[in-house]
Amino acid sequence: MADMFRVDDKVAVVVGGAGGIGEAMGHGLAEYGAKVVIADINLTRAEEVARDIRSKVVGSEAAAFKFDITDEKSVAHLVEQVVSKFGTVDILVNSQGVNLKRPATEFPGADWDFMFNINVKGIMLTCREFGKVMLDKKKGKVISLSSVRGARATLWGGNEAYCATKGAVDMITRALASEWAPYNINVNAIAPSWVATKLAEKTLKDPERLKRGLANVPLKRVASTGDMVGACVFLASPASDFITGQILYVDGGLTAVV
Repeated sequence: MADMFRVDDKVAVVVGGAGGIGEAMGHGLAEYGAKVVIADINLTRAEEVARDIRSKVVGSEAAAFKFDITDEKSVAHLVEQVVSKFGTVDILVNSQGVNLKRPATEFPGADWDFMFNINVKGIMLTCREFGKVMLDKKKGKVISLSSVRGARATLWGGNEAYCATKGAVDMITRALASEWAPYNINVNAIAPSWVATKLAEKTLKDPERLKRGLANVPLKRVASTGDMVGACVFLASPASDFITGQILYVDGGLTAVV
């Protein structure tokens, strides 16, 4: 029982691993024994994260691969590279995401498509391709990064597309959990509120907006990237083997009261 949170020798692919949340999750999984792949379109940054993991986590294995999450051939090639190097895939973490804030009556179609391509289609593609490996061996864990905005709107405008993409992530999670349950694959999502990353930088620097947003957060603070690590390790580990199709809110209590 003491080792229920260990993921020793499991191969974990962190999509969007060069970003703040993905980087933290990659480090966390390595700390608990996983071999980590940092997959991102920014190869330079991905390699930095992989090197940092290897230098800070004794005995760890971490590699970086460049790919384009919106390109089907690129995603399929990523799977080939990972399997060629590590032999399999046990854990898929979809941590990528973008947010373009636009007034609803002025939302450019190109921006809408851009967000859905990365936030939604990207998850469909990674799940489709890595899922083939997991279905074949009848074992796997899939963890996607959603948001409280998949279930709750914001107090201000501009987030129509972001909320829509995260609602889609939630339903992909539930649908795949049901479809893949016979193959012993767990599919869950982590849904934070505000996290102190570059994505939220503008909001966090606005004192009035920050005060208004935290008014409905019982713990009265913004999440750190480190706050996402425990949830990720839990959902990747044997401790969550009977949990699937769930959206785990790491939100300081926001969804409990609003």
